[in-house]
Amino acid sequence: RIEKPIKSLRRCSDAFAARNQWVLFLKEFTFNLVRLHLPYALSSLLFLSVIYSCTKEYSYEKVPLSDGYLLKDNNGDCFPSQVSGMFIRGHTANSSNFMEVNVHVSSPGSYSIYTDTLNGYSFKTDGNFSDTGDVQVKLACTGKPLAPGTDVFTIFYNTSICEASVAVADSSNNSVFTLSGNPTTCMNNSVNGNYIKDVSLDTADKVKIEINVTTPGNYSISTDMVNGYSFSGSGLLTQAGVQYVYLQGSGTPTAEGLNTFTVRAGTQACTFTVIILPNVPVNNSDYFPLTCNSHWYYDDVDNTTADSIRRTIVDSAIINGNLYKIMNEETRFWGTLKYYFRKSGGDYYEYTKVDKYTNSFQYGDPLYGELPFLKERLSTGDTWESAEFRAPASFGQIIILKYSYKCEDANMTFVINGNAFTNVYKISVQPQLRSEGNGYGGANEKFYYYYAKGVGMISLEKTSLGNTTTDLRLRQWVVN
Repeated sequence: RIEKPIKSLRRCSDAFAARNQWVLFLKEFTFNLVRLHLPYALSSLLFLSVIYSCTKEYSYEKVPLSDGYLLKDNNGDCFPSQVSGMFIRGHTANSSNFMEVNVHVSSPGSYSIYTDTLNGYSFKTDGNFSDTGDVQVKLACTGKPLAPGTDVFTIFYNTSICEASVAVADSSNNSVFTLSGNPTTCMNNSVNGNYIKDVSLDTADKVKIEINVTTPGNYSISTDMVNGYSFSGSGLLTQAGVQYVYLQGSGTPTAEGLNTFTVRAGTQACTFTVIILPNVPVNNSDYFPLTCNSHWYYDDVDNTTADSIRRTIVDSAIINGNLYKIMNEETRFWGTLKYYFRKSGGDYYEYTKVDKYTNSFQYGDPLYGELPFLKERLSTGDTWESAEFRAPASFGQIIILKYSYKCEDANMTFVINGNAFTNVYKISVQPQLRSEGNGYGGANEKFYYYYAKGVGMISLEKTSLGNTTTDLRLRQWVVN
């Protein structure tokens, strides 16, 4: 009576490749086992273990895990992030309740992004990233809030985390408030962010307005649509009195100039204005143009008595078999300095004294080399390093030096002196030092360079021990 299941078991790898066939097989096998007498009990256990092994070997091919990190600001808040829907105490979340966060994907694959559970509800989504780059991800909400207030959720993806806040209303009751400034100009309003023609608004673009709350509860405030964009805000007001709310901007300005918005809340209204800047036109695709006679003027913010710094591409030179462009830098107090730059493929190099970008030490004899100060086709978070440089310092000890570079942001919008730049790279540079037999440590100084596509360096900030020691900002330029 045991012969039939034995023969069936031997054919498991061929006859039951599909999961539904396994189910039929196990049913038949179980039926035969119950007909066995007690002496066959040990054999039965053996058959079950073999079946388990056989089924365990059968599995579907798994999608590899993706790699990347959550985008966030300096405060650890998810950036950008958006919470949608009304969250009310005791009301179960539905499809209108969700959270959106942004992820930088380094390598495609499967993902799971989720929050902790707070106040009876949470957010989560699973899926597959098919490409690299920055991606907006929608997290569905499950559960129902148990108490009113503001819940600060922690979002998890791989080893990265960020935070986002959700306001929970006590009930569906609406608040009672007045717009400060009704019916004329909104009082104490402030416009945050950069507003540029043909550039879509993001989470940094919002307006703060003042209201006076008499009865806490839910609120909803919006503006009219002007020049392709508008502002709105909703949520929970938890206390009475004068306070501020933010109206988030959305849309894309289609023309430069001054726009006047009307804020509406019920029958109340007040106004505020936004200036739309023109997008700086460019005729060059390089992040560091090296065309002859191109020149740039910079204001030295920390030295207002000095004339502007002027940099000009004046000539070429061959050094160690490489062709460099010569840039003259003219200043009032330091005369004329010469810099040597070249581009190879998508990489930019400077030939210079290698200890030029650190005040921590100086080599005893001048040591020259190439520094890979910039790359094209960068993504936020990309890093690279210079070569190691080794020589006796001025005090006699052998010091090993290298520079660490990081793309802090690969697609910034930057406004300087009324000029709006898009496609801006923010690059940080930090000298790394060590002595023989010891590990590297970062010097107490750091540089932040801002490069605009088609323009070049538009700003330079140097910090030392946390204090800004250099602050250059582009005032005017000509790129040939």
